Amino acid sequence: MEGKKQQIIRAAIQCFSEKGYRGTSIQDIADVLGIAKGSLYFYFKSKSDLLQFIIKDYLDRIMAEYVDLNSREDLKPRDLLRRHVLTGHRMYEENQAFFSMLLRERFEVHDELHELMMNARRQGLVMTHELICKTYGDRAHAYARDLTIIFQSMTEGFLALVVFEQQQIDPERLADYIIARLDAMVADLSQGGNDPIIGPNVLEGWLASVRGGETGKAELLAEIQALREAVSAGVLDPADNPDEVQSTLDVLSAELDKSESQPVVLKGMLALLKAVKTPDIRKRALKLESGLQDRLQG
Repeated sequence: MEGKKQQIIRAAIQCFSEKGYRGTSIQDIADVLGIAKGSLYFYFKSKSDLLQFIIKDYLDRIMAEYVDLNSREDLKPRDLLRRHVLTGHRMYEENQAFFSMLLRERFEVHDELHELMMNARRQGLVMTHELICKTYGDRAHAYARDLTIIFQSMTEGFLALVVFEQQQIDPERLADYIIARLDAMVADLSQGGNDPIIGPNVLEGWLASVRGGETGKAELLAEIQALREAVSAGVLDPADNPDEVQSTLDVLSAELDKSESQPVVLKGMLALLKAVKTPDIRKRALKLESGLQDRLQG
C-alpha cells in the first residue's frame, strides 16, 4: 500500500500541474486527499519544503537511472547515446504530471533548490559530452560541447511535445532520427570552416559541478578570494555586514589551509555565508559548499 508521504507527493504534483505552484495552497492538496490541512505539516514544513522534496526525489531517481545506463559495458557509446533518447521518452511518459509542473513553472525558490536543479542538468551534460566524444572520436572533439547542447535541445524539444501536446511519438523512430541528425552535423562540422560556439571553460564549469568533493584546495581558495574581492567591491546588500562576511571568509580560508580541516568549522562558516541577504554571495557560497563535500564529511 502506498504510504501517506507518497500520497501527499502525488496529490501535490497533481495540484501543481493543474493549478500551478503559486495557485496551489496546502489546503488544496489536503482537499484532494480528504484530510485535515494540519496533517500535511507532520510530513512537510511548508509548500516550498514539499516542492523541494519532490524535485530532489525525482532528480535523484532520474540521474541514478542515467548513471546506471552509462555504466553498462555491454553497449557501445553510440548505442548508449541512443538509449538516452529512449530513456528520456519513457521517463517523460511515466511522469508527465511532474515534467508538466517543472516545465510550465518558473519557481521562485531558494538558492539550494536552484543549485540542485542546475547540478542535475550539468551532470546530464557531462554524461552526454562523454558519450559524444567516445562515439565520434577526434573528428568531433572540437565541437563536442556544441553537439552536447544540440543533442540535449533536440531531445528535450521533442519530448516536451509529449508533455504539453500529448503527442504520440514513436521512441525508436525518434532515437534513430536524432542520432541521424547528429551524424549529419558531425560530418558537416568535421569539414571545418566553423568555430565552436561553446569554449572549454564552459565544460570546466560543468565538470566542476559534477566533481563536487574532488575540487582541489587551490580552486577553493581562489573562489574564497573571489568572494573577498566581490565584498570589497561593495556588492553586499545594505543589510549585510561587510566586516562580518570578510571575517567569515578569513576563517574559512584559514581552516582550508590546515592539513586537516574541521568539518564543524567549515559547516558553520558556510552557514553564515548562506545566510547573507546578497543573492550572488549566497549562490557562490553554495558552489563553494559543493566543492567542500569531501571535507564536510570528514
